[in-house]
Amino acid sequence: MFSNEWFAGESESDKGRIITRGRMFAENGNVSGAFRTRAEMQWKYKGETDGMPSADETEVIDRIMNLLTESLERSNIAILTAIHIGGRQALYVYYTQELQAFSGKVNELLGKLPSLPIQIGATEDPDWTDYKQMLKKFGINH
Repeated sequence: MFSNEWFAGESESDKGRIITRGRMFAENGNVSGAFRTRAEMQWKYKGETDGMPSADETEVIDRIMNLLTESLERSNIAILTAIHIGGRQALYVYYTQELQAFSGKVNELLGKLPSLPIQIGATEDPDWTDYKQMLKKFGINH
């Protein structure tokens, strides 16, 4: 299975402080080259005055996203590589083998819940350039 070692870092953006949790050694999950598409799920929340989620928002976001991530990884559809929180949004970054399977699993799980403020986007990134740039930004050797 995938490495479950994570690092945490903090940065600033035009929207304020951003807390990043990144998965270390995640590229080992792509040795086969199968996880070629970077997919991100953006969850907008009201948040506190500093742009970070409230305790209640954090609990809901964490619970739902943990269930979703567990299902995506267990079925070998996608691997979660980073979580960026701040600026009134939570951004979950995955690499997936098949975008349709990823979307299908997300819709299957989220379709059972009330409507959530989530947007999904995807780009081809077969060399995991975005992931490698994140590691470099936080001084992580890989």
